[in-house]
Amino acid sequence: MPITSKKGILLIKKMVTIMGFFILFAWGAVLDKPLVERYILDELKTLRQEHHALRTDVERRITKAEIDQTDRAARYVTDMVGNIFYLIAAATSLLIFAGWNSLRDIRKKTETIVEARIEAITKQYHEQLERIQEGLTQQSKKILENQNRIYDTQLVHSLWMRANLETSTQSKIEIYDEILSIATEDAEVYAYKADAVLDLDEYEWALRLSNKAIEIDPNYGYAYWQRACAHAMLGNTNEALHDLKNALGLAPNLREEMMHEPYFEAMRSIGSFQALVNQEAAS
Repeated sequence: MPITSKKGILLIKKMVTIMGFFILFAWGAVLDKPLVERYILDELKTLRQEHHALRTDVERRITKAEIDQTDRAARYVTDMVGNIFYLIAAATSLLIFAGWNSLRDIRKKTETIVEARIEAITKQYHEQLERIQEGLTQQSKKILENQNRIYDTQLVHSLWMRANLETSTQSKIEIYDEILSIATEDAEVYAYKADAVLDLDEYEWALRLSNKAIEIDPNYGYAYWQRACAHAMLGNTNEALHDLKNALGLAPNLREEMMHEPYFEAMRSIGSFQALVNQEAAS
């Protein structure tokens, strides 16, 4: 145990002093001085007495600390035993209050509660799993639909490019049919197919195709233009002029083609046609 008291510090100082005198004594400088020898003996006696007192004080403190520790341990054990008895009494009271009169009832009710809880958790898990599976299925369908849509769009674009490069009218019609097998409600395809059919002198067919295009998109001006061409070749002048007027109203850029369209050759001398031409010049 480290010495921290004032007595211990004084004891160390005296021991140092005595050791100094012993050193001087060893040199023989003080052998002839009895007073110094007496002083050394007195100091040794005092040192022994103070050492004994310090030892007694340390032993007393250690004993007191051990007693305090033992007392705290005893109180802790007593409190813990008391708390355990309180818990046992409380648990017993609860069991009696709940009607569990035996260990068999406790086991049976515990199993019932556990089974009900497991069943509820299992049911909840299955419901969540079904929702996740349904969400994944819907997501997979959307992804597949988007992929198919992208593929169809790319395919239609490539078919349009082929149709623009194709010189054979019959081959163009076949390409338009292939596009319609993918995009069945595309008014533009029907209108361009009607244009190709007019080149084959199939005016009734072109009229039906134009009607289909207008049915799909009533605001598509080029479909009215194609129907005007078909009516003009079938001799339906009034219908042709009416469709031509609608076409120019929806697509004014078609006015530049009026005087160059061969299907309107028979109508160029008609006053209504000339009125449309003059309206073009005035605009």
